[in-house]
Amino acid sequence: MAAAVACGSKGGMAVKASENPAQSVPSAENTEIRQVDDLGRRLPFETRHAHRWNPANNGTVYEPCTALTVRELESLGVAASTVRDAAGTDGQTLRGCTWDYRAGSLADWRISQFVGNSASLSAEKERASTAVDIWLPDVLIGERAVGVHHFSDGSSCDTYVQSGRAAVTTLVTHVSLPHPPSDEICARAIAFTRATIAEMPR
Repeated sequence: MAAAVACGSKGGMAVKASENPAQSVPSAENTEIRQVDDLGRRLPFETRHAHRWNPANNGTVYEPCTALTVRELESLGVAASTVRDAAGTDGQTLRGCTWDYRAGSLADWRISQFVGNSASLSAEKERASTAVDIWLPDVLIGERAVGVHHFSDGSSCDTYVQSGRAAVTTLVTHVSLPHPPSDEICARAIAFTRATIAEMPR
């Protein structure tokens, strides 16, 4: 789940055309590359990945990068202008976005939200069951089970929400030492999940 980002996050906040008009027109070289989600909302950046949407992440129509507006992102302490594609290569399994939290006291925090096809929360718990994986009790948000997981190094925490045939993963990372308590990191992941879960089809 969280390990996928190391290879490459509603995780991408929706940036409406009116909020970011400079991104409303793709360059001529990329007019054939999809730039909108299934609801017609533009990505908050211009993707150059022709296979950003692919059979490894088509289990849900949920698009992390368009789930929240700039204002909604900022209300969570996230700097909307720092948005970037969570995937590093074309055709990657994960589809989503990564942001930095705003400068100052939150400068060492990052958040990603991404989707990738997955059978179920229980299957993910079985898969990610190594000595470094720590699963906390599930939380209920909008009557949906949300898995909460972190690694033993204490640097990150992620949540898992099933959406169709895919997982929506929200990953919060603290990038410098010393790390705050895992509860604090997980609270940020849960808050972002709570803000976006209504947009995730069941």
